Amino acid sequence: MTAQHEPENLSAPERAPERQVLLIDCPHKWDRNPVDLFGVVLVVVSIVFVILVSVYAQTTTVAVTEDVRRATGGILETILALPINVLEGMMSFFLPILLLGDMVYRRRWKTLITAIIAAAAAAGISALVVWMGARWWPKSDLFGLLPETLHRHSIIAALPYVSVIAALLTVSNSSKDSRITRGGWWLFGVVLMLSILQGHQNLPGALFTILMGVFSGLLTRYIVGGSPDRTTGTKFVELIRKAGIDVVTVVRIDELTGDEMLYAFDVTTSAPIGHTNLTSLEQIRQLLEVSSEDGNNTATASLIQEIDSLTLPGNQHEINGFDVYAFRDETLARYPVTMPSAISRNYIATDIQGRAFHLKVLDNDRQIISFLDDLWERLSLRTAIRQTRRTLDSTAEQMLLVQMRAEQIGIATPARSSIARLDASIMVAELATEDPLLSTIDSHITDADIDALWTELNTAHVHGMSHGNMHSRYVKVTPAGLHVASWQHSSVISSDTARQVDLAQTVAMLASVVGVERAVASAQRNLPTTVVASIAPFLQSSILPQPTRKALTKHKLQDLRDALAANIPEASSLQTVEYTRFSIKTIATVAVGVIALIVLFGSLNFADLRRAILAANPWWMLVAFLFGLGTYVGAALTLKAYSKETLPFGETLLVQMAASVVTLVAPAGIGPAALNLRFLQKKGVATTPALATVSVVQVGQFIVTIFLLMLLSLFTGDFGNLSLPSGTIQITIGLAVLAVAIVASVARLRRWVMAKIRPTLNQIWPRLVWLFTHPSRLFAGAGGSVLMSVAFIACFGFALKSFGYELPLITLAVTYLISNSVGSVVPSPGGIGPVEAALTGGLVIAGIPSSIAFSTAVLYRLFTFWGRVPLGWIALRIVQKRNVI
Repeated sequence: MTAQHEPENLSAPERAPERQVLLIDCPHKWDRNPVDLFGVVLVVVSIVFVILVSVYAQTTTVAVTEDVRRATGGILETILALPINVLEGMMSFFLPILLLGDMVYRRRWKTLITAIIAAAAAAGISALVVWMGARWWPKSDLFGLLPETLHRHSIIAALPYVSVIAALLTVSNSSKDSRITRGGWWLFGVVLMLSILQGHQNLPGALFTILMGVFSGLLTRYIVGGSPDRTTGTKFVELIRKAGIDVVTVVRIDELTGDEMLYAFDVTTSAPIGHTNLTSLEQIRQLLEVSSEDGNNTATASLIQEIDSLTLPGNQHEINGFDVYAFRDETLARYPVTMPSAISRNYIATDIQGRAFHLKVLDNDRQIISFLDDLWERLSLRTAIRQTRRTLDSTAEQMLLVQMRAEQIGIATPARSSIARLDASIMVAELATEDPLLSTIDSHITDADIDALWTELNTAHVHGMSHGNMHSRYVKVTPAGLHVASWQHSSVISSDTARQVDLAQTVAMLASVVGVERAVASAQRNLPTTVVASIAPFLQSSILPQPTRKALTKHKLQDLRDALAANIPEASSLQTVEYTRFSIKTIATVAVGVIALIVLFGSLNFADLRRAILAANPWWMLVAFLFGLGTYVGAALTLKAYSKETLPFGETLLVQMAASVVTLVAPAGIGPAALNLRFLQKKGVATTPALATVSVVQVGQFIVTIFLLMLLSLFTGDFGNLSLPSGTIQITIGLAVLAVAIVASVARLRRWVMAKIRPTLNQIWPRLVWLFTHPSRLFAGAGGSVLMSVAFIACFGFALKSFGYELPLITLAVTYLISNSVGSVVPSPGGIGPVEAALTGGLVIAGIPSSIAFSTAVLYRLFTFWGRVPLGWIALRIVQKRNVI
């Protein structure tokens, strides 16, 4: 045996200095993880998919399962019978015991309680689904499959064991390092697959029970909460030192939610400063321990102690009586920083030399929020204007890449950026400055300051970079002028559209800070005239950051567009660039129309409807269509009369016809108004008087319609088949007067009503004053509104007459008013759905059979909506070719 060699000149890396660090942060506590909620949504979607497959593809799923079982059944039942029984026994008995025992061994008491609750919920939900199926849908194809599956895997009839085990595995899976959980999922899947192949259950039932268990586990885990998947406390201080910062104070500066509170901690640590290879040192330590066992070696023992000193865990204790919020506010006031939405946590840290750093922390448990944000942008926008964030690593690397590129081309000062990762968090650090943010500045911003920002942006664009989120909280006011504070979420290889969006966001941001006039003037000083004019089509709320969108009203945004295009009049004819594919509002409006149509179609007798349509008189249908065309003339007369400027009647009539196409995609009444506004602007009418004219047209139409109804009711004395008492009109007027009196006498109610109507009154008042000084125009406009109402009512009446039914004129007028009001209030495209429902309901109340009522409503809408689309398309092509709109 050879003698033990005495180690010479062996020494561990130099130990980092021990520091006492003031840490102001939210303590580590259980929190609801957004990933769990997202998982619940995905599971619900999966359950719906399984239900659809079970109902509409039952034969296919059963046939596939049976074919596979017949092909392998003999082998499984003879050769693998014993192993399968062993696996099933392990899953049903030992797996739950192992999972719960592992939680007890690791002292994960809250996880244990969560698992028990989730298991009970899974059993209850599964049993409830089976009971509901047997009770209310006993003949359903879906629920005919489930009970067999649930009872086959039960200790007792009411305890679906598969769902319970799936719930236990889901809750236990919150511990990422649990080998029992990972092995349990594999065992669970293998046993269920073999059970399906043996014919003990079918595929849809097995999937349904598993998904119910996973649903119970995820929902319980979200409600109860879990341990955050992030680095906090002494580990967080270790992360900061790993990034090369010898930190002495760390302050959380985020806006906290209602249940989050800041605490002060004194952390003592000697963790290494900078990245070190402690893993290899640990391996060396193990070898030295083996060597030291062979004999007494002082040098080896000393080296082991030095290695141990490098890996000593820090310790922390709470500091009582420290005003954490005052310290936080003072720090944030001294070092204003940008806080992008992709960042989970933001801190200001100071090192031993007094330098301040902005720490941007990316946490694994908040990554899903960034993913969903990027996914929504990809789905809703036609062109991506910001960099997509897929993983924490790629996000952090992208931040450093863009910062280094910005420093290289001279648009960012050296920030001494550093990066480190520990456990489930990545931190990017950069020097913090004391320059204030543009959003907090009240002092005067000079033109030179603004020009510095444009110079910086032009430099970035020349080198292919784009920012994508330019607003006042990203810009700092420095002695050298306005300066973009952060480029870290920008793109180094940007498209032309992305750079154009930068220009639009920048000029809109400046307009919200220094006003439209100075913002446009600065753009004209720093950009070519054609480029300035080309910004106008890109100015829309969908691409503006939220701070800018809040600061700019719609009118101010339109004024900004007009000012940008002022030097090149032809630029006003450029169409707005379409960014959004769809929005939540679009989905909601389409859903309203679809639901209304479903309800309407569900109440119809289609056999009666078919007979009614076949028996309709085509001559009365032709008369109804011709009267419907009269609404174009009435609308053109009204717009021409209420416009102070001279409008050619032929062009005005063509515009009203072209509006038939716009109503397909816009709520009732909104489409024609938008087209009229565009027509007036092309005729040289400024935005404000054009808006006033369009508003007067809409208000005038509403007032004339009500006046016409009241006049007819006074002449007839009743409401046709909807007979009312003789004094109804007087009572109605009395109630109206009483309501006005109440509003006038109650101050709060009066202020609320005035707040609602004042914007419209302020908008239309100048035009009303002009109209009252020109009574001929006022009467001409009212006549056009009367003609339009009469044409609509006549079209509706003759459509009804084509089916052999008639109603008094006043009843038709009331029904038209209701349908028009519903179509305007409910924001469905073209009023599709609500208008048909209102027309049908009004005729049914008046005594018309439901099939005839619906046929009349459809025919009326065909003549006044659908049937006009070809004419509208031809008119739209004509006015576009003539540059009328």
